[in-house]
Amino acid sequence: MKPLAHREKKLDSRAIYGCFIVHNSPTAAAAEQYRRIRNNIRIAAGKKERISLVITSPSPGEGKTTSAVNLAVSFAQRGDKVLLVDANVKNPALGQVFSIKQWPGLADGLASNMDFTETVYPTDVERLSIVPGGSHLPGAADLLDSQAMSEFLDRARNEYTVILFDCSAVLETPDAIALAGRCDGAVLVVSSGKTQQKKALEAKRLLDFGKVRILGSLLNRG
Repeated sequence: MKPLAHREKKLDSRAIYGCFIVHNSPTAAAAEQYRRIRNNIRIAAGKKERISLVITSPSPGEGKTTSAVNLAVSFAQRGDKVLLVDANVKNPALGQVFSIKQWPGLADGLASNMDFTETVYPTDVERLSIVPGGSHLPGAADLLDSQAMSEFLDRARNEYTVILFDCSAVLETPDAIALAGRCDGAVLVVSSGKTQQKKALEAKRLLDFGKVRILGSLLNRG
């Protein structure tokens, strides 16, 4: 399958720093919020030792990636072995956040017989690994709801206690709902002063319609 021209998000240094508040400023109020949500997710998940979650928002640009990275770091700090996956295959960002190459990544792994380990990259945060979005392949979004994704999840669950997917927005594409249906639930991120109430309610309605369990919501003040 021939890759299309890549359309990686361009993040400034302030945005990238915000992705690591939990790591760089552990006493900040925002870091405390992420730890509180992490604990609430663990309580909501009950006795399940291994959990998989989709991080999404009603619309693009409301803090999904910032929240996904900080939650991933916070779970790793708790002692979990964490895999953070960039499932926003049309507009990936995690490669830039962690200063690693964008491919091979999730799209490449799902579209070929590439071994799971070839798409996983270690990070400077102990116990945290990531899978970048990968090559911009035609039809890559459809692969998020495929047998290949089921096999990816089975492999990831065997090796990690927490799997987080940084997804596209609920009102942008059906990808987040399709993927969340394969996971234990979703975290819905809303942005203070940006997310419209009607869009937040519509996103929740769509997640409920898709029988997705919302395990937490997060107010991004960035």
